[in-house]
Amino acid sequence: MKLTTKQKRKVNVNLTSLIDVLFLLIIFFTVSSTFVEQPGIELDLPEAESSEGHTTQKIIIYVDTDENIFLNKEMTSLNNLANQVKKLSEQKQKSKGIVLKADAGVRHGLIIRIMDLLRQKGIYKIIVSTEKFE
Repeated sequence: MKLTTKQKRKVNVNLTSLIDVLFLLIIFFTVSSTFVEQPGIELDLPEAESSEGHTTQKIIIYVDTDENIFLNKEMTSLNNLANQVKKLSEQKQKSKGIVLKADAGVRHGLIIRIMDLLRQKGIYKIIVSTEKFE
């Protein structure tokens, strides 16, 4: 007596439509996401070919064309700058450094004085901000 066995059918899951939907979701979220841009004081930053973005910093020092010094958008003097930065860096210990954004027309000596004051307070990671040279 010969019994007939049913052949098992292979079950195929078609992943093509699932992958299409996944790619569409990725494209949607990429296009609709907002990019964080640091608002700040209007500066004409110097250009450099090796420029990198540092937008996650919490402590930013701005120096405009009139050599006014701003610490996170608040005007300060050169004498008070180092102490205020030291207080801010102690409060925000996760800070990866201090960004120094100076206009291209600012005297080189002023930038060196600012960097020297910061180093005297024990702050050695200073990122000088530039624009990407094209």
